[in-house]
Amino acid sequence: MEPELIAGRDCAKCNVCCVALTINDPALKKPQGYRCHNAGPDNSCAIYELRPQTCRSFECGWRRFRWIRETLRPDRSGVLVRQHNVAAADGSFQHGVIFMLLNRAALKAEGLAESVAAAIAASIPVFLNIPGPPGHTSAVARMNDALADAVMLRDKAAVLAILRRAAAVGRSGKFEAIDLSRDA
Repeated sequence: MEPELIAGRDCAKCNVCCVALTINDPALKKPQGYRCHNAGPDNSCAIYELRPQTCRSFECGWRRFRWIRETLRPDRSGVLVRQHNVAAADGSFQHGVIFMLLNRAALKAEGLAESVAAAIAASIPVFLNIPGPPGHTSAVARMNDALADAVMLRDKAAVLAILRRAAAVGRSGKFEAIDLSRDA
């Protein structure tokens, strides 16, 4: 996982994270699917210099990981990639990634299959995330085992077919309302 941001990949007018993510910070509580009340009509942040630590520390995978295709910029692709730490049995952590599909068209995003396959080929834990309705939980599934054979065979059609099936199962799941009344 690259520690530095990728030159030339800046947020510009993208603020997908200001809508797609749940923010449960003492300074800002916002469930996924709702636009942050600090986001301006031009996608700027009204409190950028004073934004909560949660917002300050977040960088999407498109800006962080070279193996994420250029075409997967979140506001253009409908795919938000983010780092996810996975706990091991010994208490250590491994860096993984979550591919959040923000809409049905995201499954057709150019570079999705290749980026997912690159992570799996590198033994990075990969999770598929299908958001529930605004203000509700998401469906999340680890995809490494399901995609291992298709990735090994470099079968893009099979990778996409498996992702489509997993997304359909995720969309059919039960979503619960997000409760932000607890402390972060």
